[in-house]
Amino acid sequence: MTRWIVSAALMGALLRLLADPSPARLRIPLWADGVQQAEPLSLKVHVNGQEARLVHLLGPEDDLMVLLILDLVGDLNEITLAKEALIEQFQQLPDNVYVGLLRAQDGMQVVLDPTRDRKGLIEAIQAYRIRGAPALLETIDTATQLADHILTKAPVRIALFYITDSNVYGYREDLTNPVINWSDQRDLSRRFNEGFIRERIARLHQKLSTRQVPVFIVHLEYQTDRLNEAYQNGLMQLASATGGRALFCRSNTDIATAIQETFGRIRSMYVAEIELASLPQGLIELDIKSPSGSLQYRDKLLAIKR
Repeated sequence: MTRWIVSAALMGALLRLLADPSPARLRIPLWADGVQQAEPLSLKVHVNGQEARLVHLLGPEDDLMVLLILDLVGDLNEITLAKEALIEQFQQLPDNVYVGLLRAQDGMQVVLDPTRDRKGLIEAIQAYRIRGAPALLETIDTATQLADHILTKAPVRIALFYITDSNVYGYREDLTNPVINWSDQRDLSRRFNEGFIRERIARLHQKLSTRQVPVFIVHLEYQTDRLNEAYQNGLMQLASATGGRALFCRSNTDIATAIQETFGRIRSMYVAEIELASLPQGLIELDIKSPSGSLQYRDKLLAIKR
């Protein structure tokens, strides 16, 4: 097991790599409803309408690495509740789950290498201090690159899990698309000031559509103003593009439930490794069926030749 534990030095090296995943393999996260463990390889896989071979299927009994990325800068009460919920989940994790702790601020930093040491995880969460500005949008591209590289090197399920209280107004970069010309009634920025954040999300969506590791997001405080709604809709789109999902807490009582549900979703994940004669370029459409139950998975992946 220790052969794939990722040290801080290795993470730093992987962040500098830009190589694509294996050109003849796709690794797709999926969730099963009633699929019998006795027949995992009975899944039928089609890629762009052509039958493809399922060479391996990792399931809940196999090793899992969760890269937990904290993007917390705001309300201390909400953050305390999130820490308490994380500690409770750490205490319940089975032995096959490794958790690495990272900080999003200041270019994403490793706080704790992936480990099964629950005591160490709890101490790291308790000692975590908020600082800086929100950085989810600034780090998610790098984080998914890192996770994809680990996925191609290790026989392990991997998921990214962001916990954030980010607010569109808190970023160091101005995402508010300020009005250019107040005297011009036809200036579209007066009516569509969320356009800049949508453009930023669209660029990230294009990149994340090429990645194979799912992204999960728990946002501790849902915001109802127009710009933040555009931002939060964007976070949902980014998570969905990878096969993950985003949950938003509308009250403090939602925080523990959202974190618990997300850990449960991650732990129940399967990863299907699909072999292709060659990797198609452009949009890849996936169709995966099981004779014994329904499956949930991303049905599209974007392959870009570099």
